[in-house]
Amino acid sequence: VFAEYRPVAFFADPGSGFDESDGERYGDGYIDAWAQRYGRRLKLKAVSGGANRHAVMWDMRDRRRQQT
Repeated sequence: VFAEYRPVAFFADPGSGFDESDGERYGDGYIDAWAQRYGRRLKLKAVSGGANRHAVMWDMRDRRRQQT
């Protein structure tokens, strides 16, 4: 997709994503790899500031991101 198009944003929500057997969140590694690979090209970051700054990961479990 990135070779053919020029996306300005790319978000991924890790969800609960905990492995039932050991409690690890294995999806985070993929999301971090995407941020490292594509983050510089993105004009709009998932979280642009603060302690949880990330180019791709948008964790909807964070109450500050929930709207009614």
